Amino acid sequence: MKYLLLSFILFICCSLFAQVPADGLVGFYPFNNSTIDSSTFHNDAIAGGCSFTVDRFGNENAALEMNGISDSLIIPIPELAPLPSDFTISFWMKTNSPEKLNLFSLKDSPNDTINNFEIQFSSTSSLQSILEIYYGFYTYWNGSGWGDNYLAEGAAGTWYDGRWHHHVLTRTNDTLSVWHEGLNYTSVYYEHYAGPIGDALNFVVSAAPNKLKGTVDDIAFYNRALSEIEILNLFHDHNPFNFIDPKSTDAYFEGDTILVRWDFDATQVSDSIDLEYRINETGDWILTDQNHLVEYFFYPFVMNYPIGTKVELRITDRLNTANTKTVGPFIVTDYQWQLVNDSLPFTPRDGSGLVNFKNKMWLFGGWDPPYHEPFYTCSEIYSSTDGINWEYHGEAPWPARHISGWLVHENFIYLIGGDPQSGALSDVWKSDDGINWIQLLDSIPYFLPHRHSINVASVNHTLLNFGGQQVDYVSGGLNQVWRSTDGIDWEQLPDAPWTGRGMILNNCVDTINNVAWMLGGGRLWDRRCYNEVWNTADGESWNLVNANPPWQARYWHTVAWFDNKMWVINGVVNQTDNNETWYSADGITWYELKYPKYLPRHAHSTTVYDNALWMMAGIASNDSWKLVNTSPPIVEQIQNQKFIFNVFPNPANKILQITISPDVEILSIRTYNYLNQFVSVNFKNNQANISHLDAGIYFTEIISESGRWVQQWIKL
Repeated sequence: MKYLLLSFILFICCSLFAQVPADGLVGFYPFNNSTIDSSTFHNDAIAGGCSFTVDRFGNENAALEMNGISDSLIIPIPELAPLPSDFTISFWMKTNSPEKLNLFSLKDSPNDTINNFEIQFSSTSSLQSILEIYYGFYTYWNGSGWGDNYLAEGAAGTWYDGRWHHHVLTRTNDTLSVWHEGLNYTSVYYEHYAGPIGDALNFVVSAAPNKLKGTVDDIAFYNRALSEIEILNLFHDHNPFNFIDPKSTDAYFEGDTILVRWDFDATQVSDSIDLEYRINETGDWILTDQNHLVEYFFYPFVMNYPIGTKVELRITDRLNTANTKTVGPFIVTDYQWQLVNDSLPFTPRDGSGLVNFKNKMWLFGGWDPPYHEPFYTCSEIYSSTDGINWEYHGEAPWPARHISGWLVHENFIYLIGGDPQSGALSDVWKSDDGINWIQLLDSIPYFLPHRHSINVASVNHTLLNFGGQQVDYVSGGLNQVWRSTDGIDWEQLPDAPWTGRGMILNNCVDTINNVAWMLGGGRLWDRRCYNEVWNTADGESWNLVNANPPWQARYWHTVAWFDNKMWVINGVVNQTDNNETWYSADGITWYELKYPKYLPRHAHSTTVYDNALWMMAGIASNDSWKLVNTSPPIVEQIQNQKFIFNVFPNPANKILQITISPDVEILSIRTYNYLNQFVSVNFKNNQANISHLDAGIYFTEIISESGRWVQQWIKL
């Protein structure tokens, strides 16, 4: 009892030190429905526009949001204008904007290069004559930032993932240090760091011309450099526990073992905890066999639950149960990638076209250095019925290329445009068999020749050609939209409302609701990429469905519509290849498949074929994978729908008969059991012998160019 009382007293005392340090605090802005300075200096801020929003703890009107257009915040800190000696600037920020953002500016005009100070995110390197590199964090002072008077670190995209992050800049004598999430990322020494920085002006958050689109909170200014412990306390303030894994967006295959991980603020919690779980958001919490010690922050949790099960985890301080953290619900999914072939019979390549056409997968072209000099692209054609065995059909008549617009439209394969290695082509070709090709256009009239890596889709009987990536760093026109019914006559539609982007491979079209989706994308020349979710039914009206999904901004990823869901696969994030797979039924709620077994890659090839989502090749790769739809099929032929086909008698014993509308051009007829496993049922003369099948429920599926239809029947 004495030990518990002593521990509780120590806990209370330590908790007091987890607050915002008061020593040297000359301005603190928690934005609790106001811009009042909560320090003793009363340096109240003035908002120009802005709005109060939810903070990182879910509290309403407790953070400040800026629109990136006109909003700004003026913070008068006479004690730090100019920055005379040691200082600390601490703040929380959340944004999903990849554009250059001015966080804190202390200068009299945007062009002031004499007495100035600025902190930027996603800043283009001032050391590059062409915009090829930009930093996650960039600060400069008393000059242009071209010499030694700057500090830059972090890769592109590091901090614009739509999540809250804590950042700190400190100066101690002649050393500047950058801290993120309580960790010292870099410290740099220069003699002239110790001099005054900036001018006798007010700090401006979101200064022109690079206005801030995002949310800030708990901005703190100090006239001294905080210690490492103090910075860590600021990062952990009000946050005793944090789950690293799992996350609410996780989807685990049945039987997967989650390595549950957390971190904690030792100044706020005791060393004794309970780790509990709950199933399907109901019932009592169940205690795990974790040993109750907070420092043992790795715990294996096995997902031995049926598909669709929702799981939550909760960690609670035993001495102070108010200190608790819950994560979830995450789910058990029926999706899992399977390796089909670890070495396909063609050279490793990326940017190849891959389509499902007339009961085969067809793969076209690609970039495969060191092969196919001098441009390392090819026009090879391969086809396969199983993803294992591939037939080579020689070279196509169109010029070698990669990252083009390949798609199936109205019973033809279409090829639109090409890559800069092949001359930034804007030609159009089509084929009715994958082997023989007809050139429709040498160049789409008025199509800007500097646009390549375009996005394409076939929706509502029209071809859409939209967005793209620059050649030779030429900007403009990257949100153009073009429409055609035949690939010959093209109509330019009004520019789309989204910022120009391309580099989204394959296409994502909901064929039931006739909607094309645009998911992410970006531009290579300035390393800007996005994670917005847009859709359109006609190329004219665009809907922003989700401005901030949980997956990070990316390009060179593939997308697809599979099992009535949209999919985002791999790509380049933070200038690094990743192996993420995300899916959503509506573009709003997203799940990530965890523990994928394939290697990270970009510019791979994706299609939907044989009731599976396929992914293959990619940079320096020539393997193939598939993700099988294991859920029971959906009966899409509903009452009052136009007659497509029927099976009878139902129930059946030995012979099953089928009648099909003469208007349906059949691509395939398949039958599978209730476990979604294909079974051998061969219809000849509209009937099949089913005496070899076990009794049970079965589904017969017909696929045509216009859709998919399924009929359920029973074998006696």
